[in-house]
Amino acid sequence: MPTGIPSHSPSRRRIAGHGTDEQTWQRSAAFGQMVDDDVALWAERYRRIWLLAPHPDDEILALGGSLARLSALDADLRIVSVTDGEASHVNSSTWPPERLAKVRPIETQRGLVKLGIEAEVIRLGFPDGRIGAHREELLKMLVEGIEETDLLLSTCRFDGHPDHEACGDVAELVAELTGATVFEYPVWMWHWASPDEQVIPWARARRIPLGADIVSRKRDAIDQFESQITPDGAHEAVLPPHVLPRFLRPFEVVFK
Repeated sequence: MPTGIPSHSPSRRRIAGHGTDEQTWQRSAAFGQMVDDDVALWAERYRRIWLLAPHPDDEILALGGSLARLSALDADLRIVSVTDGEASHVNSSTWPPERLAKVRPIETQRGLVKLGIEAEVIRLGFPDGRIGAHREELLKMLVEGIEETDLLLSTCRFDGHPDHEACGDVAELVAELTGATVFEYPVWMWHWASPDEQVIPWARARRIPLGADIVSRKRDAIDQFESQITPDGAHEAVLPPHVLPRFLRPFEVVFK
């Protein structure tokens, strides 16, 4: 099947240091200019809603509240967990790849329970950090299941992590080949980018409001990711405290 997926080189966007702090984002004009969107319309408009998660936790960090709202509306949710997240801790004796591959999917399932999300979870087991090398296989699997009446939520093509950007590339091709609708969601964009970053298509950004109860449940869900929020000896946690406020706002964001 000819696909035309572009060659994907490692992103030049750097996920390092503390990144852009939450106060900077909250003061930005970009936040104030975003238009609100209503997931109830998604539930009415699309027969099935698929979420493409490069790693266990991406779905909850970025769109856990939105998924909870959709689940409460009895939307047909499918979460495609592309990898098991086994490469999140390099050279760690506490969290070797074999342990992470078992633990991280369990953490995600616990998080879904905390949020009250009922969804079919499809685990593909692709190698963490190497989704780009398996894009043709991923595309084939998605095209075989997704239809024109479906919505596919995928990490952004400009998210800064090569696995996330590779998923965004594939999602764009899924839309072309099936006619399905694709919305992109950011995870690491909040870290490497700044509000005046020209590559971010702010005109396409939509804000999904969350009630206080859902934000509270989302906090409980994030707490299930022990492997990600706990320091590894002398090493900082993968999701340290200064990162978490980005995912505990009273809204979530997609690019339509």
